[in-house]
Amino acid sequence: MEVPAVWTIHPGADREKVEDVVSRLAERLEIDQPEIKDDTVLLPAEYPNVARALDDVEPGWDDHELLIPPVP
Repeated sequence: MEVPAVWTIHPGADREKVEDVVSRLAERLEIDQPEIKDDTVLLPAEYPNVARALDDVEPGWDDHELLIPPVP
């Protein structure tokens, strides 16, 4: 099993909105629903695939201050 990447929930983000986006993202990526713990969520480590899927389910996600990608 590949080690997942830790994405951070943007400070002040609407928690319900984040949960909705993560749920739709999991469906899109065909993965189990990731657990949101504190201010982080574990997503697959393939950043390009996750970012493309996020663009599909939530266009402009990076401008909406929802999730912060992991720093390489």
